[in-house]
Amino acid sequence: MASFKVLPGSPPCGAMAKPFPSSGYSAFREGFVVQFESEKIGTWVGNFQPGLTTFSGVYQHPDGVHVIVVSGGAVYIVNPNTQTTEESDGMVYSVNQLGEGKDLLFNNGIYLSLIGRDHNWRTSRLSWDGIRNLSVSGDVVSGESWRYDDTWHRFSVSLRDGSHTGGAYDLSEFVPVKHPWQQFWKRHA
Repeated sequence: MASFKVLPGSPPCGAMAKPFPSSGYSAFREGFVVQFESEKIGTWVGNFQPGLTTFSGVYQHPDGVHVIVVSGGAVYIVNPNTQTTEESDGMVYSVNQLGEGKDLLFNNGIYLSLIGRDHNWRTSRLSWDGIRNLSVSGDVVSGESWRYDDTWHRFSVSLRDGSHTGGAYDLSEFVPVKHPWQQFWKRHA
């Protein structure tokens, strides 16, 4: 198991922090800086570019090998032994550690997802744009999701499989509009 710690910025001397993502215009701008201590390659530093929120944090992956870095909402699943990452969602607003910190519940503002020891899932869309007041009781997480008419609607999600009841996102109330471009997109999808 690798250890890690958040640094206040890039190290002033020594090896340069490894940028993630490794290419693009912002690859060498200072982002969220994390130091890793790997059993295989020793100490190294990663510089993680932010996503679209203000939330950042670092968590041990339930598999005990990887580390999950959230930089401004962007999720990086880091292998500290190979200095590689898989990148995911860029809109995470919060992470809740569940079950003695082993399972991680991610809130991206429109759905919830879980990376766990025994199961991984992602709900279908719960909200038009916003989730708040999350609470966990037993095997259920509940909260409120925002609807376009500026109202909040309760929902409950099973921590076992991500199935849910309630929420603000219900497309059944809308009548589909036929548009000439629909046929074009169907042919070219």
